[in-house]
Order: sequence, then C-alpha cells, then structure tokens
Amino acid sequence: MNEEIEKAKEKGRIKRNIRIMIIGIPNVGKSSLINRLVNKKTAEVGNRPGVTKQKQWVRIGQGIELLDTPGVLWPKFEDSQVALNLAYVGAIKDEVMPKTDVAYQLLNLLYKKYKDKIILKYKLTEEEQNSIITQEGKNDIIKLMDIIAKKRGAIISGGEIDYEKISSIILNDFRTGKIGQITLEQINGNK
Repeated sequence: MNEEIEKAKEKGRIKRNIRIMIIGIPNVGKSSLINRLVNKKTAEVGNRPGVTKQKQWVRIGQGIELLDTPGVLWPKFEDSQVALNLAYVGAIKDEVMPKTDVAYQLLNLLYKKYKDKIILKYKLTEEEQNSIITQEGKNDIIKLMDIIAKKRGAIISGGEIDYEKISSIILNDFRTGKIGQITLEQINGNK
C-alpha cells in the first residue's frame, strides 16, 4: 500500500485517494467485511440478501476508501442446480423462487446426502424413517416435510400442514447451520 502512495506522489497525485470496490454475490458478507476493516458499523448488514441497496463509499484510513456495493448475480444460470444452491443459502431472495419448492428440493438433497444430520436434527424415529419410503424404495419428501411440520408445529386450522411455515423453518435451520456442516458442491464435479 505504501508503494502505491509513493508512486502516486512521484506522479503528482499526492492527494488522490486509493479506491477499492468490494463486489460479490448477495449475502456473502461484503458489508460485514467493510465494517470489520473500519472497526465500526458503517455499512448496514443483515442475514438476508438485498440489505445493501445502493453503493456507498467508506473511508477506512487516510487516503483509502472502499466502495460497498449491492450483491450482483449473473443474468442467467446455465445450470439450474447453481440457482437452487444460491436459493438454498439465501443468496437469491425467497420471493424470486417459490420457497416451498426450494425447501422441498433442499430437504430431498439433504436426506440423500446427509440423512444422519436430518434424522438427528428433527429427531426422526426409525418408524418415521420407514414411513417415508415408498413401495418403489424411494423417499417421499412431502411425507418427510409433513413429519417435520408436525414436530415443529407448522400446522394450520383443521390439522393441515402449513407448507410455507415448514419451508421457512427448514431453510432457516439450514442457513443458520442448525442442521450441521453441509457442503452443497463436491470437488471434482461429484454432485
């Protein structure tokens, strides 16, 4: 950094600030990083995408400024799994993709790859685990959601399952790490 300042002095740009732009996908901690660097809360942060609504310059030291930017996503995803993974972690707003579909797909993935963590988190009995296996030997994820919903009180009048509420619960449990350490993408393209 001092080398840059010295070079600027040599070129007659002594008073010019060094400006650095912080950019990335939504909800990865750009504003949190800036707050950490300046050692105070100058940029608004939140556990959801879209908190930073506009660009904001933040001075972190004499002659150094950081530009906090809203998160950016590429306009089109070549792979629908990429979009789902971003939705799972909350980088895509819940309003963009149907929350119930995202939660269903996430629970399906987690039950396949991290079955023990789901069993532990939602205290699934052996009988409950057996009850979701179809005659074809596949997992009935809707039935699994129903079991979790009953355990977590996501029921509306008449004993019906509140799929919006249980979807929010499952996504929140995942996003806050309550289900455990999870890797959505595997090295070497193993999905």
